[in-house]
Amino acid sequence: MALTTTQGRGSFTISDIDGDWTYGTDVDVNAGFPANGMWVTSIQFLPTAVSDQLIIHDGGIDAQEVFDSGVVTSMDPVIKYFQPARHCKPVIDESDCTFGTAANAVCIIDYE
Repeated sequence: MALTTTQGRGSFTISDIDGDWTYGTDVDVNAGFPANGMWVTSIQFLPTAVSDQLIIHDGGIDAQEVFDSGVVTSMDPVIKYFQPARHCKPVIDESDCTFGTAANAVCIIDYE
């Protein structure tokens, strides 16, 4: 499998996180999404194993972190809410992350 982005109503589901994911490359900014970023209301991580970790940056792989699940100690979803919504250009640098099974790793980004 390969990195997959599925757009839903007000969300992106990123699955099979076996590579980098960037807003503007993996999100079609020509299809109504502004090139300067999106308003994120929450980020959710569905771990594949105990000790997984997901980190999302804002704008580039070395930019400020907007989400860090920490090293998970259970299989429970990790979610961070942004109230008010945070304007950013989410980036997943796969090398910053740890997944028991990358093919099962899922991240959901909700936006307004």
